[in-house]
Amino acid sequence: MDTIERRLDALEHRGVLLEEKLRGGLNEGREDDMLVDWFKLIHEKHLLVRRESELIYVFKQQNLEQRQADVEYELRCLLNKPEKDWTEEDRAREKVLMQELVTLIEQRNAIVNCLDEDRQREEEEDKMLEAMIKKKEFQREAEPEGKKKGKFKTMKMLKLLGNKRDAKSKSPRDKS
Repeated sequence: MDTIERRLDALEHRGVLLEEKLRGGLNEGREDDMLVDWFKLIHEKHLLVRRESELIYVFKQQNLEQRQADVEYELRCLLNKPEKDWTEEDRAREKVLMQELVTLIEQRNAIVNCLDEDRQREEEEDKMLEAMIKKKEFQREAEPEGKKKGKFKTMKMLKLLGNKRDAKSKSPRDKS
């Protein structure tokens, strides 16, 4: 997690510098290249945020697995006791342990479902970003130097990506 945080900080710094260059409009001829770099930087940041989110899920999963093992052990110990020796307290404890076991299993299933949903969403995002980069690189290669058409509107793209990035950055942290 510390490594991810350091890498995210470095990416954030690179992103700020790149965004300043894009907003400044100093390198008009390189604007397309900088936008492609911007998209790649955003993609790398998303990959790190995803990994951080996965690590949080793994940590929660491990805690639930450990708690489930403890509950199962306690339940087995209780069930090994002859039924004729059971007290009302033992019966109540069995119900509590069984309910806790069901809850733990449901929580673990929820984590697996969240991971699956995240992976599907991430695949779609990756395909979309890859298509945007390829389209931009193709346009850059196909266009004569003097003639540019179909350019990205730099400020519009920065605003669009900034809003999307803010929404995505908040979601993994909200889940934890």
